[in-house]
Amino acid sequence: MRKQNTVSAMEWFAWVMIGILFLIARNNNGIFQGIGLHSAGVNLIYEKPIIYSLFLTTAVVVWIGIHMFHKQFQLERRMVFAAIASLMCIVYVISSFNAESPFLAQYGVLISLMVVIFFIAGTFFIQYDRLIIHFPKMYLIFGYIVVIYGFQNLLGNAYLLDSLSFIDGIRITSIFQYANAYAVLLLTMWIVMLVEIIRSPNKWFRMLHGFMLVPVLVSFLLTLSRGALIVLPVVAIVTLLMFKFKQQVLIIVYSVVGMGLSLLIYTHLEQAGTKVFERIQQARAEQVAFDTKSVFSSPAITSWLYIIGVSIIMAIFLYLIVKYVEPRITSRVEKITSVWIDRVVPISLICVFIIGAIAITSDWITQLLPAIIRTRVEDVNFQTHSVYERLTMYKDAIEIWKGSPIIGSGAGTWEAVYEQHQSYSYQSAQTHGYLTQLLIDVGLLGIIVYFGFIAVITFVYIRYYRKANETERNKLIFYFIVPMTTLVHSLIDFEMSYILYMVLVFLCLGVMAGTQRQPLGSSLSKQARVKIKWGACAIVVAIIMVIAIPSSKHLNSINKMKQSESDMRKNVSFDIIVQTLKDGLSQDKKNPVLLHQLTALNYDAYSQTQDKKYLDTANEYLIKLNKYEPNYRPAVEMGYSITASLGERDKAMDILLNDIKRYPFDQSLYNIAASELLNKWIVLQAAGSSDQEVVAKHIIDLHETMKSYEQKIIDLPDTITLLNRFAVSDVVREAASKVQEQQGN
Repeated sequence: MRKQNTVSAMEWFAWVMIGILFLIARNNNGIFQGIGLHSAGVNLIYEKPIIYSLFLTTAVVVWIGIHMFHKQFQLERRMVFAAIASLMCIVYVISSFNAESPFLAQYGVLISLMVVIFFIAGTFFIQYDRLIIHFPKMYLIFGYIVVIYGFQNLLGNAYLLDSLSFIDGIRITSIFQYANAYAVLLLTMWIVMLVEIIRSPNKWFRMLHGFMLVPVLVSFLLTLSRGALIVLPVVAIVTLLMFKFKQQVLIIVYSVVGMGLSLLIYTHLEQAGTKVFERIQQARAEQVAFDTKSVFSSPAITSWLYIIGVSIIMAIFLYLIVKYVEPRITSRVEKITSVWIDRVVPISLICVFIIGAIAITSDWITQLLPAIIRTRVEDVNFQTHSVYERLTMYKDAIEIWKGSPIIGSGAGTWEAVYEQHQSYSYQSAQTHGYLTQLLIDVGLLGIIVYFGFIAVITFVYIRYYRKANETERNKLIFYFIVPMTTLVHSLIDFEMSYILYMVLVFLCLGVMAGTQRQPLGSSLSKQARVKIKWGACAIVVAIIMVIAIPSSKHLNSINKMKQSESDMRKNVSFDIIVQTLKDGLSQDKKNPVLLHQLTALNYDAYSQTQDKKYLDTANEYLIKLNKYEPNYRPAVEMGYSITASLGERDKAMDILLNDIKRYPFDQSLYNIAASELLNKWIVLQAAGSSDQEVVAKHIIDLHETMKSYEQKIIDLPDTITLLNRFAVSDVVREAASKVQEQQGN
């Protein structure tokens, strides 16, 4: 009885941890890692959820540790994979010594440790049949909540910033605030729902999943994700290869019926969402809060009735298929003895996708699609904005990687330095590719470790899967579908920058590795068990401290930063605000945001009072900031201003000109430099100094440099839309004109 209670307690502990993870993800944009440390506005709204996830990881460590204490514990092959998994953290530790962003590199180490821990937890999941069987159901429940919330935003019943966007047509993003990331969730749900429909013996559960199939598929269409459409054939074919012929046919039938019904209501929902988006834009223009409407208000209720009505029709179709069609398929399949029968549907699907790819340019095919989707599909080429920008970012990422090809430059490298290597003035703190992200973060060493590890686990899992019976296959297929789908799509996007996806991928990979239950050697002796017990205890305590201490310090610094911002809005005294920031800095000595705020506050105090002690203090903080976070973009102008105020104007100008080389598409830097150089040139010219020629050359060179970068923007395809415009400014043009005019005379 004690053993049964212990197992039950461990299962409940696991369910609670999973539930908390989903809750954090639901309320915090899928736990996005885009901290935004190096953006001009310093956007840190995503940092707290990351820390909460790290705290949750310490509970997972305890859960794993308890297994090591169990009297029936024995070494198995899966534990070899668990030990090797530590390399995924070690490569991030190694790269952190070469970090372009020490602050983000520390987060990278902690998150890589989180990945390892959830992977190891996955290897222990396999011990609990109920966990393995019911986890996909919990995943779908979470997904259904996200889907319903997405429709609430689409129809104006709820509001989340950027839950809707408009590119070619309305795009739904739900909690992720990014359509492609949402599309991955929907794609995995689509497949998992079909698996649950096929394997579930309960007709009511089948009906529920059938009912939700249309909302999931129409949401998938409403993301307008070209990336998801590109990977769909790969995911579909690989998935079908994991099933028997009968299951393959049913998957195709359910998908075709569901997609057909979804297309019937797509246009209505797209138009309804467009009207809601226009209302949101109007509210933003008027700087007022968006007025959400009740689900039962008009016209929202009409759209909900469409969704519910078509979903009921899908559920009825499913019932009829299960009752009348499935038995006939079963009877016919039983008569087929060919070993190739399980390959017929995947091979046929490959042919269909090839023919479809060729025929998609024909009007007779595209006319069957809604106009918005037709436009998105027809517009896929190398000049398309998203394709061209991705290819450019990959090329720029290779240039960054060349700086440290073996061990990489630590987590956060792209965000810290991409503006210094970009081919044109795009804005993206993500590389839009897991491969390129790993390449610049942890180099070739990390690529070998991560992708080699994933490949080996996939190989041993497929070998196990082929030998398993149908019940075992149905139980484990979820743990292959989720990581495979997510990783394939992550090659062209940044899903792995969401901790939700990262944890799910490696937790599932852990379950796949957990299928390797072969014992290693003979049973452990009592003495060996005692050593493992105390060794596990020491490791658990060490890992908890490694995670909890820095996470607590970061959380404290965030709270102090937020408190100081609140105090500024309330006009609290300078000394109190500074002391609040110092308190945060005492716990997190290298925090670049706190250092920058203290630098800025003291410089502002100097500007108002001309008291040099504030200037000296600002300079001290600036020196620390440049030491601890050398690529911290918000500090660029501050460095110039403080150096100039210290009377070192030539040095200040050198700093500014060097920063222009580092950030060649930052128009504001050119303007500051042109103004300062022109003023200096006027003074030198009035004094008759020969140095005026040197300054004049700087002005002309500045203008020519700006013209060369402007030409790069002009040469871009017409399909490229820039958020960060760049052109020769009036300030720079006028400065160059004055110098040239004088020289002409």
